[in-house]
Amino acid sequence: MYARLILLYFALPFFISAQGVAFEHFSWTEALAKAKTENKLVFMDAFTTWCGPCKMLNKQTFPDSSVGVFFNQHFVNLKMDMEKGEGIDLARKYGVEVYPTLLFFNADGVVIHRAAGFYPAAEFLALGKTAIDSTRNLSALETRYRNGNRDRTTLLQLLEARTAAYDPNAGALADEYLKQESDLNTPENKQVILRHSGDPFSIGFKFLVQNKTAFEPQVTQEEVTAFVDQIFENYQQTQPTLAMEQVQRLYIACYPEQGERPASAYRLTYYQQRSDYEHFAPAAADHYTRFPSDDPAELNETAWLFAENVTDSALLQKALTWAEKSVALSETANNQHTLARILAKLGKKKEAAKVARRSIELAKAAGEDFSQTQKLLEELEK
Repeated sequence: MYARLILLYFALPFFISAQGVAFEHFSWTEALAKAKTENKLVFMDAFTTWCGPCKMLNKQTFPDSSVGVFFNQHFVNLKMDMEKGEGIDLARKYGVEVYPTLLFFNADGVVIHRAAGFYPAAEFLALGKTAIDSTRNLSALETRYRNGNRDRTTLLQLLEARTAAYDPNAGALADEYLKQESDLNTPENKQVILRHSGDPFSIGFKFLVQNKTAFEPQVTQEEVTAFVDQIFENYQQTQPTLAMEQVQRLYIACYPEQGERPASAYRLTYYQQRSDYEHFAPAAADHYTRFPSDDPAELNETAWLFAENVTDSALLQKALTWAEKSVALSETANNQHTLARILAKLGKKKEAAKVARRSIELAKAAGEDFSQTQKLLEELEK
């Protein structure tokens, strides 16, 4: 018994020091009341049960003893499921759209700092220290900015704070900062561009695409290319109603070095993905007039789309030349079938039937399925 007491005596202090963040089982109103009584701030872990990074915080960060000592001293700590109970209204009130969102409030329920995503223990501890710093937290920085302070340090600090909070206005602030910089080709400013220039029409992004090699050795050319591709894709996904002219402008902004041919080809992809063959057909006719292709598979694929979706005879004549060129470059059962389909749509049945027989002959020799061509031939021979 005595030995057991000795063991508990020495184990107890260790247990207390190893304690992580102590979350209160309070309502929102009770948490604010306790913060006011104890002269503390409120930290809210705004989470959902399905959120992976939320679970990582629970497992790796919140149990950390150094994090626990600091947060238990300075904050009333509250966990709130944003999809249940009062969490639903709080998510709406405080604009919580990503998870986890890490919110810091004063005792009146005013947000003074916020961030989002997973933070390892050391970074999370730094986040808490920033939140209690009345000169560096997001509220203080936004106040200085609203009051007209545009000095370099303030803009950079606010930019980092907005980015950490997943603020959509961070990119515009990065552009504002870069506009007043005389030299964008410094390591610090190139890092700002890489971290914050998500708008393909921003100053920073324009500098990047025009000076890709200048970003070495900070990033490789492969990483720069991947970054540009991601900006291109993200912009389209967030702007799903872009007109073709806007997509062309976007393409040229992201890939100015590629010239007009890839931009013209992308126009075809744009219309095809939307099954907009009314615009695809004249765009394809224009593209292959200006940029002839010697790729038999590409020519056959485009001609096939015309055979399937176009009725205008003038445009079908264009497709006929592509199909004929595809056959001349590399004859296959496939491109002969396409040629037969186009001839049939143009009313040239005898020629179409002859080409269909040749397609069947090639398919048999290659051991390929020719049932669709056989069906076409039967219709032509009626």
